[in-house]
Amino acid sequence: MRESLPQLTGSIQMESLQKKVEVIRDTDGLVTIKAQNASDAYKALGFVHAQDRLWQMDFMRRAGSGRLSEVVGESTLNIDKFMLTLGFQDLVEANYEMLSPNARDAFVAYSAGVNEYIDNHSSTLSPEFQLLNYQPEEWKPTDSLLWGRLMALQLSDNFNRELLRQRLLKHLSAAEVDSFWPQDSGDPGIIPQFDLSKAQQHDIPAGEHLLPWSMAPKDASNAWVVSGDKTATGKPILANDPHLALDAPGPWYLVRIETPDYTWAGATSPGVPFLVLGHNSHIAWGFTTTHSDTQDLFIEQVNPDNPAQYLTPEGYRNFEETTNTILIKDQPSLQFSIRKSRHGPILSPVLNNPNNKSDGHLLSLAWTALREDDLTAQALYDINFATDAKDFAQAVKNFHSPQQTLVMADRQGNIQLMAPGRVPVRHQGDGRYPVVGWTGTNDWIGIVPFKDLPQSLNPRDQKLVTANNKLIGNDYPYLIAKDWPNSYRARRIHQLLDKKAKLSVDDNLAIQMDTLSIAALEMLDILSDTPAADLKSEAIKQKLSRWDGQLTLNATEPAIFYHWIYWLNRAAFGNLPSDASSFQTPNILRLQRRLIESPDSWCVYGEKLVNEDNCVAQMTESLRRVASNYTQLEKDNTWGELHSTTFQHQIFDRIPILGELLKLKIATPGGHDTVNRASPSMKSGDLWRFSNVHGPSYRAVYDLDNLDNSRFLIAAGQSGNPLSKFYGNFLLRWRDGNYVKLDGKNTSGQNQRLMLNNK
Repeated sequence: MRESLPQLTGSIQMESLQKKVEVIRDTDGLVTIKAQNASDAYKALGFVHAQDRLWQMDFMRRAGSGRLSEVVGESTLNIDKFMLTLGFQDLVEANYEMLSPNARDAFVAYSAGVNEYIDNHSSTLSPEFQLLNYQPEEWKPTDSLLWGRLMALQLSDNFNRELLRQRLLKHLSAAEVDSFWPQDSGDPGIIPQFDLSKAQQHDIPAGEHLLPWSMAPKDASNAWVVSGDKTATGKPILANDPHLALDAPGPWYLVRIETPDYTWAGATSPGVPFLVLGHNSHIAWGFTTTHSDTQDLFIEQVNPDNPAQYLTPEGYRNFEETTNTILIKDQPSLQFSIRKSRHGPILSPVLNNPNNKSDGHLLSLAWTALREDDLTAQALYDINFATDAKDFAQAVKNFHSPQQTLVMADRQGNIQLMAPGRVPVRHQGDGRYPVVGWTGTNDWIGIVPFKDLPQSLNPRDQKLVTANNKLIGNDYPYLIAKDWPNSYRARRIHQLLDKKAKLSVDDNLAIQMDTLSIAALEMLDILSDTPAADLKSEAIKQKLSRWDGQLTLNATEPAIFYHWIYWLNRAAFGNLPSDASSFQTPNILRLQRRLIESPDSWCVYGEKLVNEDNCVAQMTESLRRVASNYTQLEKDNTWGELHSTTFQHQIFDRIPILGELLKLKIATPGGHDTVNRASPSMKSGDLWRFSNVHGPSYRAVYDLDNLDNSRFLIAAGQSGNPLSKFYGNFLLRWRDGNYVKLDGKNTSGQNQRLMLNNK
């Protein structure tokens, strides 16, 4: 297994290079690539990605193309069916043909570098290939585009919420269901929405789609930028930390690339030839998820006399139907049929619906990310070469999916926010429920024009902040989304940015690591009047009343608070039907709004913690249950001990003993609604363990006065091989905020240098 570690020193001959390239790894495994031209830089990046992350890359492309079962077996069959239904493989082949020649050349060069490693590596491949007993295929340029479609899937979750709402409608009225997604009255906004009429509804089976944790939708990130008028250097500072699954290996790979014309530094994603987040010689940029509604579920009516047809406004039409062969390890292959309507792929066969009765109706998915003319990869390529705000604005015109909120700063002093992406304009409806597809009245009638998408350049208050909160004001003429995430993180970032007249890079680093929870403090203010049933309960109240809201490693109050939230959530939503299982995870904004807006009836959908109909009694009992277990909390003591992060691995975690030996685990501060995001899970069955399951996979602060002074962090390490010293070496740095630079100036004799030479 140790022979699977790649060659990091000496020289390697590569046929595809034009000139020699130097690859330098420092003592942390951070990579600097020095090339004489961009094409060789892409080849070298493909090569080092393959050296350190080839299995991760292969898993990504197999997941996106619906081919996991070939190497894993029938356990991934449902994932393959879902991905084949979406049709990503055919989609990226069409997308690739739409790219400019220069962008295609970059993908070709990158693929050549990956294949140089696959074809000529002198070592054994990484352990996952050995455990699953297969060899990787040649890397194709279109394989890289699958990453973008998978990321679009992770960052687009509206159709899941539509399914959840539809399931709730079996038990509750539409008004009751809508109340479970409250508006955040404290949201500062960023730069709402046009309130369209209620969607039509129909009684249909509505299951849910199940994906591995690493591919399941996640919904958080922070980004902000301040102008030179608010910084100590007189030049902008930009900060960004996207929140994704906490996996090992993580989604990002830090690199610095130097050519005679450009320097790039930041986060690449293995499988992709460009920087996704970072800076070039002129600008820095970052992303957050907009949370726009770019997906709709349509109810298609099947022809009762011909199941190969569905109803349209013009009459019955044949489904588009294809059949795919799914290869399954150690099993016979499977023929899987896929159907499409005029709206999109039919999802009903791949939803986790225990009843699985269509009753003559099927669900199709309309999604802007499924268009063959999607040019998001082109936009990413062009962003990498942008030199100022004007170039950046031109580049993002092709950023089609998923819609993201981008922040940018350039060396000239401009700061900018743009939210590019294709957002549908609906004939009617607000996108929250599945709608009938055969009348045409719910169809999409266009896309929000690019010029009308939210954007801001050099605002008067000299700052732009986005933390997934509501992007637009109430006078905005288009529907971006009906539901928005809470504003707690955005409000805290504004507070901290406004504390000082002139901000430094270090000030922005500290903001990224901030652990004060506005959500907790506001919630405790509401709960302060809870009647205490006994002295222990009163002691809990008093302890929490003195808490400063900081979720630090050594604090004892956070576990008490989250334990109380757990019981309150059961009292508020614990009696909802089992197919609304997502409500088992507390949402503080949802709880907060119910307690404020329905003080006497907030518990009507909840589990009775005590045999009384009075909601005050339920609140008192929720506090008493926390107090009754207080001694156990005192024993376990601090938040850090109770709130640890375990980085998940798709293969090793499923192997007894080996999984434990290779596990990356660390105590973490923060909470779900702190700037330093660290979402605690309360599903483990142990009410006093709050595993951190979601947080910043990457942190960066960019100094536009001196881009080499920019700071970076990733969550685990550069290598995907657990036998490498670079597999988990960033854990403590990531937890404690000990950032690194990618300045190319570390000339330590301990650096490892690899020369890539042209044969």
